Amino acid sequence: MNSMTSFWTLFIVVGLIILWFIFRAIRRNRGNRSTRRRNAFFLSSPSPSSLTQERHREITELKELLERSIPASYAHNVKQRVMDANPSLTEQEYNWRWHELKRYFMLCAIMNRVPMFSSDVDELWHEMLMFTREYQQFSEAFFGRMLHHAPHSGGSQPMPEERAWFDWLYVECFGWNRYSASLWGTFFNHPLPNDELSHYYKLTASTQPIGDRWNSHENVDISQQAQQAVHKIIQHLRERVNKAVNDPEGKQLPKVNYLQVDYLLLAAVWYSWYQPEQFAIHMHPDSTNSAALASSSGCSSASGCSNWDTHHSHHHSSHDSSHGGGSSHHDSGDSGSHSSCSSGSSCGSSCGGGGD
Repeated sequence: MNSMTSFWTLFIVVGLIILWFIFRAIRRNRGNRSTRRRNAFFLSSPSPSSLTQERHREITELKELLERSIPASYAHNVKQRVMDANPSLTEQEYNWRWHELKRYFMLCAIMNRVPMFSSDVDELWHEMLMFTREYQQFSEAFFGRMLHHAPHSGGSQPMPEERAWFDWLYVECFGWNRYSASLWGTFFNHPLPNDELSHYYKLTASTQPIGDRWNSHENVDISQQAQQAVHKIIQHLRERVNKAVNDPEGKQLPKVNYLQVDYLLLAAVWYSWYQPEQFAIHMHPDSTNSAALASSSGCSSASGCSNWDTHHSHHHSSHDSSHGGGSSHHDSGDSGSHSSCSSGSSCGSSCGGGGD
């Protein structure tokens, strides 16, 4: 009896070990396929600088301040650490991740409370933090204070309102293209909150908006470039809100067009104001754009937030529209922390548009 028990115990243990190795092999194979697809996607991409540009002069000047705030040696050391830790990461994909991280920092200079919605981009931020002295010097040079990195939330707490503001601000500053969207996930899944939009209706240029959404209050010490960028962003938001509120029947509402950013942003405000429940459906690219848009799918997982020092105070209808943000891969087969798949598209160089 004891020998029989020992036999079955050994049999079960061996079986579990075999299953564990099979499971690891499957996951490794899936990961390799995902990596190959990501590599192929970015291998065909142009350089970020050749495809994208800032939509407003104030954003360009803020970018120039950012570039001056990151020493070349610091950027090189961060890249070396990331590439060493990820042997399969291509140069092209790293360049896009780095490009998007710098854009994220610019958003943080303009808006208070900007969650990090990409684990791929966040990985580079983590490596920057490893160089504590250099990171502090960078933060003080660009932000005027320390920009802290909050722990990654792992996707347990959706933040639809924060993601809505992230999407609107990102596209207002930089436009939209499929390579950026592949890292950030689906844009315009969530409407801007009505209670906040109402603050901008009939708001005069000299009046500060209610709340602390923007880094524009007296107790916030920011650079002149950031101040000018905040002013420009609020000006455009005020104009779009007034245009939307004064057009309740949507007579002047353009079709959603991801190739015409000004149309896209006005539509986002109008549908947020009048039809927030159907926002994600309406913000699907118009069928007339389908020939020009190149699709790329992405999986999004939720995020950790970055906050200022507390001492100072598209959606596609076939995908989940309840997701509040997250990190993104263009490969819908990714597993782990990724929680919802989305697709984004762009014709590449046509995207971005000009300012109003």
